[in-house]
Amino acid sequence: MAVAAVPEINDISMEYSEHVEEFYSEDLSIQTKCNTKCVQWNHHEEHWSTYLSEIKPEIRKPRKQMSSFRKAIMLVVIIEKLKGKKRFENQFFFDDDDLLNHILVEEDITYNEIETQQASKSQFLYNKTTVHVIRDYKQKCLALQEVQGKAHLVALYLQGTNIEQEAKICVDTYITAKPDINKRPVTLGIAGRQLYLSCTIEEGEPVLHLREVADIKEKKNDDLLPYIFYKQRGNNKYNSFESAAFPGYYISTSQEVSQKVQIKPQDDQIFLHEFLINPNF
Repeated sequence: MAVAAVPEINDISMEYSEHVEEFYSEDLSIQTKCNTKCVQWNHHEEHWSTYLSEIKPEIRKPRKQMSSFRKAIMLVVIIEKLKGKKRFENQFFFDDDDLLNHILVEEDITYNEIETQQASKSQFLYNKTTVHVIRDYKQKCLALQEVQGKAHLVALYLQGTNIEQEAKICVDTYITAKPDINKRPVTLGIAGRQLYLSCTIEEGEPVLHLREVADIKEKKNDDLLPYIFYKQRGNNKYNSFESAAFPGYYISTSQEVSQKVQIKPQDDQIFLHEFLINPNF
């Protein structure tokens, strides 16, 4: 069987021609016929006129356009032929990275930081102020005492002209987003003074103080929380005041007279945490 000779790489035209298909075709009849005629021509030069007389003009239809499938086969054949050439072994051809490097370009993005501050809504909203007399359930009065510049409330019995020492308490009531009729938030201040009961922590325990406040209505959220007490009315006519900052701790008085008003846990059996409010509210 005759084998078609493969030309050198430099002799291959990279442009498509319909003769390329014939070159790589497995059908060698065309080349065989051509070689045969050439041999006959060389051996019978003297009879060239005889061959010319036998040549007849023919009209052939143009070849059909090559199908995509055949083109693909030709491309595979050419690539396989090129793989054997040493000069192409270490060549790198165009790939996706070459395209992406020109399309995807890293650029620095500049931006400005804008800080915004949004005032949070107050947990407690001031409602109104009323003035009351508050006594513990044993009828001990609350009186203001000041020692070395420090003010505090004491619980004692007052009669006759001494009753004037009884402190009048300003009760500021507040409302919340979810009102609870059984727990009304209030602040407790001394009428005529800028002193308010406040519950803070000292040595790991809640402690009750009287603190000076210019305007209690200006305090919000965490600043206001130590001054807030939940007024709770029991099944009887007595009321209790639970610290909002320290749940479970209540304003309490000692069973002894002339003792400071303090903050104690509800389960404390020594101190009293029930009070009468007059007028009631």
